Amino acid sequence: MKPQRTVLKPEPKDLKRQAEVNARVLAGNVSFGSTTGNSDPEQNMECSKFSGTTPGVANTEFAITHILGRIPVTFFGHTDNGGLLYKSLVTPWSKTQIFLKCTTATAGYSVVVI
Repeated sequence: MKPQRTVLKPEPKDLKRQAEVNARVLAGNVSFGSTTGNSDPEQNMECSKFSGTTPGVANTEFAITHILGRIPVTFFGHTDNGGLLYKSLVTPWSKTQIFLKCTTATAGYSVVVI
């Protein structure tokens, strides 16, 4: 569900109506989507989703290229072998890439960057 874009008049009834529309849109309708793809039609959050494999040596920095067009705030994700993904402090994040490390080698991972 997406909010209807309308021009509001500064009248209390119009402001109340817009507040109700915004509440309906946000009430359980914010979604990262139902797939790991970035073209998921259910996705209505600004994020980038990725899956891959970490480097063959634990705690080695690796890059993930994202499509946000801004420096991300954070990420969350998981691995298939119990490894922990964490932000690398070696290379700063940019408008196109984040840099992570993993405590285990060759871990399959899925990440959401926001």
